[in-house]
Parts: sequence; C-alpha cells; structure tokens
Amino acid sequence: MTVMVIIAILAVMLLPAVGTVKTRAAKVQCISNLRNLYVGANAYVQQNVQWPQISTSLAGSSQYDEQWIEILLPLGVPRSCWVCPVTQGLLGNPDINNPQSPRADYIATPFDNKPMTPYTWSRMPWFSEKGNVHGNGNLIIFTDGSIQELNDVLQSAGGS
Repeated sequence: MTVMVIIAILAVMLLPAVGTVKTRAAKVQCISNLRNLYVGANAYVQQNVQWPQISTSLAGSSQYDEQWIEILLPLGVPRSCWVCPVTQGLLGNPDINNPQSPRADYIATPFDNKPMTPYTWSRMPWFSEKGNVHGNGNLIIFTDGSIQELNDVLQSAGGS
C-alpha cells in the first residue's frame, strides 16, 4: 500500500513536467518548420533571382496557401512543414496531405521581384506563424535566419 502511494505521488509530480516537455517539443517542431521554409525560400530566390510572386489578393485563402506549398515543395519543403503541431492539435488533427484543403499555419512576407529585396534588411520577417499558439507571440524567422517570438521582438524594439 505504501509503495502504491509513493508511486501515485511521484506520478502526480511528473504530470506537469510531461506537459512542459510536450509544449517545448511542439515549439521546437515549429522552429524546425520555419527553418525549413527559410531554406526553401532562400533556395527559390537563388534559383529564380526573385522572391516567389504570389498575389496578396489571395492572402488568407486556401489558394494562397496551396501556391506557397507548391512553390517550395520541389525544393524539399514538404506539406508538413507548413503545419504548426499545436494548431494541428487544436483543429483536431485534420489530414494535412489533402490537396483539396491545403493549410499553411505560417505566412510569408510579400516582397517585390527585385533579386536583393528579401536580403535588404537583416531583421525583416520572411515567415511568421499566423497565430500566437506558443504563449509569447507568433514565431518569426528573419532574413538572417534568426527566430524570435513576437513579444520578444516588440520588447527589444521598445528598448527594454
């Protein structure tokens, strides 16, 4: 009986740690997704001498998401890299490989078709999460490849 009580106490103590590990793992996956999008977009710019030109009038639509997915797919960026694991769970784990309902949980900054524009400012966002699902603002990847959460960016911009 005493052994069972000790095991139960240990289990209760470990539950918050398990939740924290899952949360961190999901954030790490999101960061990995952003890095893959960054590498794919960089390869696209190197090959095509311009940023992908997708009409911003389609922004927020599945057509917009599908065009981005299709552009980076041949450069080694699978559909799964466009899906945040936290958002995926919140949506009930829908099929992410269904081309009939493409989804991108990250959005690209639109640039003009000049070759160096995406590289002009080292702190210009290339991709960011569409939602704040990690608790400290949307994750953003910048031209220099660094990744930060929006709240940290705003805090550092405020001089604090």
